[in-house]
Amino acid sequence: MTAPATQSDGAPLPLRVRGVGKRYGPLWALRGVSLDLPPGSIVGLLGPNGAGKTTLIRICAGWLEPDEGDAQINGIRQSPSELATRRCMGIVSRDAPLYDEFSVIETLRLHAVLQGMTARAATDAVSRVIDEYRLDEFSRRRVGVLSTGMRQRTAIACALLHDPAVLLLDEPTVGLDPDVRRHIWECLATAAARGVAILLTTHYFDEAVQLCQHVHLLVAGAIARSLAPGTDGAASRALEEEYFTQVKQERPR
Repeated sequence: MTAPATQSDGAPLPLRVRGVGKRYGPLWALRGVSLDLPPGSIVGLLGPNGAGKTTLIRICAGWLEPDEGDAQINGIRQSPSELATRRCMGIVSRDAPLYDEFSVIETLRLHAVLQGMTARAATDAVSRVIDEYRLDEFSRRRVGVLSTGMRQRTAIACALLHDPAVLLLDEPTVGLDPDVRRHIWECLATAAARGVAILLTTHYFDEAVQLCQHVHLLVAGAIARSLAPGTDGAASRALEEEYFTQVKQERPR
């Protein structure tokens, strides 16, 4: 196992990935992927379908065991059997495990219990995320009748309820209205300002530019380029051009 990278104060990084490879039969879904997330950073993974983005998120979450390298949360190596990292993370996948028959507030309270929060801490945290994610009007509504945008806001609120060190997001705004997307961007930026390290996958160039300090272009399971995109329209166009350049180079002729 690789030694954990540290921050300036000697503490391990919230998330460190080194030389991760994952194989399915003869095919490598990931090849030698390495990246670091310090506290408060937002790092994006941008790439075509099948590039390995979701596989990397699942390895960082401890749902998959890599065939090479490792992912570490706060210096602890991730694996499906590792329990010590669970309360250090928040995870939102495209199939977020929300119970349709529960109300929004019941769902939040359940996640607080599962995270081992005290009654007082749970009450304060639930109130905070209901306010931040504009869930008050819908707090008594069953999850099963929520719109896609409200359901995703609820999932992200659950993931951030316990102030995790790391937040993993797999395409968090896919299919959402522009106003909902922008509100989620604001909430993620607020979480990062509190020190949460965020790794997200996306297909949206504007999302990568607006949110991320660094973007890794993942092509055919490997990081083809790592960029600091900036925050304006020109940066978004430059990122898009670089993306298509890298994808074109990997396609068979």
